[in-house]
Amino acid sequence: MLYINGRFLTQRMTGVERYAYNLCKAMAELHQPFTLICPQAPIQDCYDVSTLQIIHYGRGNSHFWEQCILPFFFIGKKNYVVLSFTGLGSILVRHKIMTIHDLSFLENPKWFSKAYYWWYKVMTPLAVKTSRHIITVSEFSKREILRFYPFLKEQDITVVYNAADSNLFRPLPEVEEPQERFALAVSSLDPRKNFARLIEAFQNIPDCMLYIVGAYNRVFESDRGQVPVSTPSDKESDRNLSPVRFLGRVSDKELVRLYNQAVCFIFPSLYEGFGLPPIEAMSCGCPVLVSDIPVLHEVCGDAATYFDPYNPYAIRKTIQQFLATHPSPITHHPSPITRFSWTASAKTIISLLKEKFSDQHN
Repeated sequence: MLYINGRFLTQRMTGVERYAYNLCKAMAELHQPFTLICPQAPIQDCYDVSTLQIIHYGRGNSHFWEQCILPFFFIGKKNYVVLSFTGLGSILVRHKIMTIHDLSFLENPKWFSKAYYWWYKVMTPLAVKTSRHIITVSEFSKREILRFYPFLKEQDITVVYNAADSNLFRPLPEVEEPQERFALAVSSLDPRKNFARLIEAFQNIPDCMLYIVGAYNRVFESDRGQVPVSTPSDKESDRNLSPVRFLGRVSDKELVRLYNQAVCFIFPSLYEGFGLPPIEAMSCGCPVLVSDIPVLHEVCGDAATYFDPYNPYAIRKTIQQFLATHPSPITHHPSPITRFSWTASAKTIISLLKEKFSDQHN
């Protein structure tokens, strides 16, 4: 019997939750039977679970539920496998597959709060050692896992890529002309996303605004107070205040509109496990400018323009060169990124289960 840790359904949809949700949908569409186990907490409205089999067990939706409550569900059960797509999973559950999206907390602890860093520093190796297999989201992340946890072997880890939902992220047949020319950046606002340097680079770029979509999270050691942002406004005085507009969280529908209206998408991240926003932008036909880091070469290939993310001058020069050769409006055409799809990733999961757990998930 296959179970999936459904705690993510009680949380807002960010990158890892989107990964879990779309894999569940794709597996259901491929008629792979499974049951999501969720806490008693309400399921967030952003998830359509009408086609998913869900059971609720235990109260709370914190790490305590995952580590201390969920294991009781499996007492006395045999022939089961538990998938955790968003992280650790319970270290007390024997037959499980966990997902490691990235190891940024080990790469640079200063990016995170001390509580977050120590929790994952202690718990991740315990979860790894008590898992039957590891899923990760890129070959880069696989190499990082082997680097930080050398007791693992390559065959212990399977790469299951992210993807963009092609039914959602696509060029729109009709899109309203924006009131001002803007470049778009999308991410949680934490230090490794490198928005401070991007904003510095944008201070001397004329005739183009920078719209930032994302929210602060208390788990990060944020540069919040150093980011000069304002909200969109038609007032000329507000436009002169800063070249940056902070939009906070937006709906998926609004995000697709922004991808379609933007003159380009900029992703200045210093470290990623995969980097989903550039794929979403390319699926909408939006040109992408991204950090020159290994994982983004793996993900974006020749479909992106690269810059040195540590050098604000290099970021500014890349943006200026792009804007000079791409006057608005830009006709949006999706980039050739068909190698990433949720169906293909779900098939990888199903093949993994058949290979290693055929006697436990049927």
